[in-house]
Amino acid sequence: MGLALFKERRFADRRKLTGLLPGRLIIEETKAELTCRPIDVSANGMGIVVSRELEPGTQILLIMKERTIPLTTAWGSPDFGKQDMFRYGLITLNPADNLEEAFLVTGCLR
Repeated sequence: MGLALFKERRFADRRKLTGLLPGRLIIEETKAELTCRPIDVSANGMGIVVSRELEPGTQILLIMKERTIPLTTAWGSPDFGKQDMFRYGLITLNPADNLEEAFLVTGCLR
């Protein structure tokens, strides 16, 4: 049997999305809305693609009708194959916040 070349850092499986967010993403420091395309989601994380660079640790709020979920950028990289686009992994600051559930109840899961 061969050796694994890549060690998965995620603790949970990711679910595919419809491409819609269950609310708005706001950069907490500047109060600017973050226009993005959500890629996938798990209970405590979400992948997005945006056309601007974000610093690791950037605080972002997912603002929905019923509640607000604070997030932070855990990692980022240029989006492979898409010029001037960047892919980021966001994680919840409060482990009790369940992103997958928020996407499910709003119909944003595939």
